[in-house]
Amino acid sequence: MKRAQLKDTAIPAQSSVASRAAHIKNDTDNKWASLPTTRYGQQNDVREQNRVLTATNEDLQRQLEEMKGTVTKLEHRCTDLHGENQEIQKQLRDCHVLLVAEKLDPVSGEKLGQTAQQKEEQRKEVMTVSQNLLTELKLFGETAQEHAANLLEVENIMRDLTEAHEKLQQERAFFTLDVEEMERALGEAERLLME
Repeated sequence: MKRAQLKDTAIPAQSSVASRAAHIKNDTDNKWASLPTTRYGQQNDVREQNRVLTATNEDLQRQLEEMKGTVTKLEHRCTDLHGENQEIQKQLRDCHVLLVAEKLDPVSGEKLGQTAQQKEEQRKEVMTVSQNLLTELKLFGETAQEHAANLLEVENIMRDLTEAHEKLQQERAFFTLDVEEMERALGEAERLLME
């Protein structure tokens, strides 16, 4: 894997160096075409090629060092990721052990292994509570109806008493008028008797 990464990253660098070398070679080929062939010209050509090769070699060495640095960084990162992965795997195993120990379903979080009897008991308990609530509600409704009937009866009695009181007030007023009339008549009779 390290070789593959090195090979992938090294290809572009070599192509740029190779193209540079090809460009210089083309320049020297063009010089050969224009210059006469001499020993001095051949030495210059060899020196030029040597200089190009030295420059290319230096570029390749620099790229190799950069690649080594990159590979080292990637190896460190890979080691770090491997450590993190192992830590996560350990935590996952610990969580699994806790879930198994507590008999919990990892998806729903509910206890596993509840028997049909436990579910039936829960259903019966819910039914009993529901029935008790319905009974209390019915009793409350009946009590409310009784109170409403009693209130209506009290209202009727109060109305009758109010009417009786008003009637009594009227009769008293009439009686008072009658008494005043009788007193006047009695006073008139006494006056007539005295004359």
